[in-house]
Amino acid sequence: MIDARLQIAIREAWPAAIPVSMATADGAPHGKGAYALVIALRAPVTFAQRGTARLLPRGVYVYAGSAHGPGGIGARLRHHFRREKLPHWHVDRLTTVADEIEAFAIEGGRECEIVARLGHLVGMRHQIAGFGSSDCRTCPSHLLRYSG
Repeated sequence: MIDARLQIAIREAWPAAIPVSMATADGAPHGKGAYALVIALRAPVTFAQRGTARLLPRGVYVYAGSAHGPGGIGARLRHHFRREKLPHWHVDRLTTVADEIEAFAIEGGRECEIVARLGHLVGMRHQIAGFGSSDCRTCPSHLLRYSG
């Protein structure tokens, strides 16, 4: 189970956020918007980003993403919950090895707003510059590490 304090902080930031798990992903919203993935890694993860080796220490991470394609947020979350997939987005390198994944769907939300609201919480910090935000000019990254 992912830290209850983090779950509460996300719910306080977005009272209308809909919690989604692997078991409930089929019922996730079909509308467009954004989501926060809470990813628990019990072991360090090494991967390449733009040709550079990156290391993420074990811990809990929050990734903010958007879903504007067919199937909306629900389709994107079902993709993220699948273990077997070809990595398409940066976060796929984490979701394929994560020990736990939870999500919060925010219909009509924006990923940069998620990062802005959560990035100011105690215990949150940006982890890897440009992670998940290669097309964003305002956020240092869309991946935060939680050390609550």
